[in-house]
Amino acid sequence: MRYLLIWLLGLTATLASAQEVVVVEKVDEIVNLAPSARYLEDKDGRLTVSDFIYGKQPGSFQRNGKEDISFGVTPSFFWLRSDIRNATDSDLLLELASTALTDIAAYSVVDNTIVKQYHAGNWQPFQQRVVKSVNYLFPLSIPTGKTATVYLRVMHYRGTQFPLRAGTLNAFYIKDAKMNLAMGIYIGFMLVMILYNLFIYFTLRDRSYLYYVAYTFMMAFFNAHLSGYVFRFAYPSWTAPNRYEDVIAALVAISGILFAANFLNTRKNVPFFHRLFMGLLGSYVVIIGIVLSGQLLLGTVVLEFTSLVLVGSFFVAAYQTLRKGYSPAKFFLIAWSLLLLSVAVYILKDYKILPYTALTASSLQIGSAVEALLLSLALADKINVYKKETMAAQAEALHSLEENRKLITEQNVLLEKRVEERTKEWKQANRELVTALRNLKETQAQLVQKEKMASLGELTAGIAHEIQNPLNFVNNFSEVSNELTEEIRGEVTSGQTEKAAGLLTELKGNLDKILFHGKRADSIVKGMLHHSHLGTGKREATDINALVEEHLHLAYHALRAKQKNLTVILETHFDESVGRLEVVPQDLGRVLVNLFNNAFYSVQEKKKRLQDTYQPVVSVYTRKKGDAVAIGVRDNGTGMSPNVKEKIYQPFFTTKPAGEGTGLGLSLSYDIVTKQHGGSLRVETKEGQFAEFTVELPVKKTV
Repeated sequence: MRYLLIWLLGLTATLASAQEVVVVEKVDEIVNLAPSARYLEDKDGRLTVSDFIYGKQPGSFQRNGKEDISFGVTPSFFWLRSDIRNATDSDLLLELASTALTDIAAYSVVDNTIVKQYHAGNWQPFQQRVVKSVNYLFPLSIPTGKTATVYLRVMHYRGTQFPLRAGTLNAFYIKDAKMNLAMGIYIGFMLVMILYNLFIYFTLRDRSYLYYVAYTFMMAFFNAHLSGYVFRFAYPSWTAPNRYEDVIAALVAISGILFAANFLNTRKNVPFFHRLFMGLLGSYVVIIGIVLSGQLLLGTVVLEFTSLVLVGSFFVAAYQTLRKGYSPAKFFLIAWSLLLLSVAVYILKDYKILPYTALTASSLQIGSAVEALLLSLALADKINVYKKETMAAQAEALHSLEENRKLITEQNVLLEKRVEERTKEWKQANRELVTALRNLKETQAQLVQKEKMASLGELTAGIAHEIQNPLNFVNNFSEVSNELTEEIRGEVTSGQTEKAAGLLTELKGNLDKILFHGKRADSIVKGMLHHSHLGTGKREATDINALVEEHLHLAYHALRAKQKNLTVILETHFDESVGRLEVVPQDLGRVLVNLFNNAFYSVQEKKKRLQDTYQPVVSVYTRKKGDAVAIGVRDNGTGMSPNVKEKIYQPFFTTKPAGEGTGLGLSLSYDIVTKQHGGSLRVETKEGQFAEFTVELPVKKTV
């Protein structure tokens, strides 16, 4: 008897702890699993499904016993367990009737074997859902007549609340069709309100309508987002709004504040509430910052508390505005009263004070639709108020117009006189500007000519110094030859023919030297005539190395003519493969002389400062670079600062003292190289150390 009693007690305990089995018998039936489901809180989120299958989990499951799953606003994970038997010929689906849950893990276990498992949540793109529905649907793969144990792990920072159901695909298809129809009606209604009031805004240009459109759009968008339709159809691959949906809610509140403040004219009618609204607007900006920083639970709590304060403030502000005789406020008051009720229902549902039902879950959609209608009526009433105010203003305006007409006529006469006087002043100023511009162009032309003449003068000085040497030789050997002639005459007279023959040989050598240096002088003169010729800009096949070397020596001799004590080491590196190029030799020669003169001036200035501790060096090279020829001029002089480097090609910019340069040399050189020859002129420099100019000319025609 005692053993029988023990067996009965054990059997009773086993039956009491057994999980209720939910049976799905009809293909069009959706069964509520929530009342029979059991749950276990997992605060750390460390439990796995294996812990339950093999009985290793700490604690025990508790029976839910409610019509829905609702754990309130909490960061904890929750495990749910439910036994389901498939008595239909179709596969069963498990539905978590929520559009957004942070984390979902679902397991279908038959005979202690996992036959299906899913991992989903609002972090997952919509395309990756097993069943394309705004709610979470998972096929269970339970054979007909079999029983499976379903384990769920769920968490959502805004509150883990949802109906838990099971049924066939056909049943859920019918249910989703009804839900889609309801949402379509809601979106269509809100869209009509938006377009209607947007049309009125473009007619009246009243910002209240624009704020209304913004608020209604944000409210409709927010509700469509909460219902999962925006995620499904607008941005199915972008999951960030699911995580930061409180940002959208804050934007709804901000647009609502702007509308209410403008519609009620709170700055004038209720200044205290205007300041309160501006403070709450700032609070919503802070809430957005909290949410975006990752404090999602804190952001949700602060958002919902602030929203309750905001809606209550709207109610009181509208009431006080109505008491002051502003009739459109009555519609506003009713609208916000209903929205206050819907927000309160929605929030109290989050905190499990009210049950989670289709009505409480849709309270925001219902309240926002009614509110949109009433606010539209409020704006329509505002139109009537505007009409009355406009008619009164028009009557007053007509009276003022007649009084102002005479004043306007008098002012027009006065303005005509002033316009005539100003026109004369403008014409005179225009004539003066034209004269000044003509003078400026003439001055610029003179400066350009001066620069050309200065360049030609330096070339002439160099040539004069160069021609002096052969002329000295000619003069010296001519004097010696005259003396030899007298000596020969004396030797011939005295009969000394051998000595006379020797003197004739010496005389012949002197004449040869005179001839050589005379030809040298002739060559220099021809070169001077050639380079002084302005030409027509015609291109000629020119030996680049010879052109560079010739102008280098001319520029150096010009320098030596002015600075006899200055010695510069000239380093030349000529690439023989450069050959001949089609260039304008006179113009390119001016460019080279200008670059050489600048280099000599730079080392000369540095020599003045450093004296014997410094040796001036100017390096010149030519180089073949693919389809171009490069001519480089480098000196170890003073270099340039970055500020000077940026301005060196500007006309009339110079660092030389007054009277030593016009500032046009490099500007003209740049135009000759780039515009006339299609090349480039670059400079590399370091202040106090060096400057290197590089001319690159394209190889168009070679000879």
